[in-house]
Amino acid sequence: MSLPHVLLGFLSLEPRTGYELSHAIERELAPAWRAEFSQIYPALAGMRRAGLVHLRVLGPRRGPRRNLYRITAAGRRELKKWLTGPFAVRGGRDEALARFAFLEALEPSERRLAALRYERALVEESRRLKARSPLPGRRGRARRIVLDRLEASRRLVAALHDEGVASGGGLPAPAKKR
Repeated sequence: MSLPHVLLGFLSLEPRTGYELSHAIERELAPAWRAEFSQIYPALAGMRRAGLVHLRVLGPRRGPRRNLYRITAAGRRELKKWLTGPFAVRGGRDEALARFAFLEALEPSERRLAALRYERALVEESRRLKARSPLPGRRGRARRIVLDRLEASRRLVAALHDEGVASGGGLPAPAKKR
């Protein structure tokens, strides 16, 4: 997935400023997709040069000017091309899961603590997402998929704990699911 396509998706719903786009990504796509301001504004500039978005400068009543971006016909065609194109199903970069895969490099007591921290992080992220306002349509379903993945990772920690207990070196007991 590319950032310009994500931005085009949001702009297809309504015109927005870069600030509004950043907050929409955080509110509606995190943790499946994240982008910083330092990534969003250069992407919008490139999209403007390519004719995918139109920029309208909103005059400042107070403070700095605001740039409102609107998708163009070329932007809609590019979004449609991306949405109807082949899906590239790749494993993402999940730092936490990669770290978890190498816990055997630690002593058993350190391993137990690291696994417990990982499980707590999974539970907290799941709670954070569940506490957010529901999203409509497919964005809501995408969030549900992210929650399912978090739960699957939590179940993995629990299963590995059970294996470890059976072999005498286990992980800490997983937290109770609420």
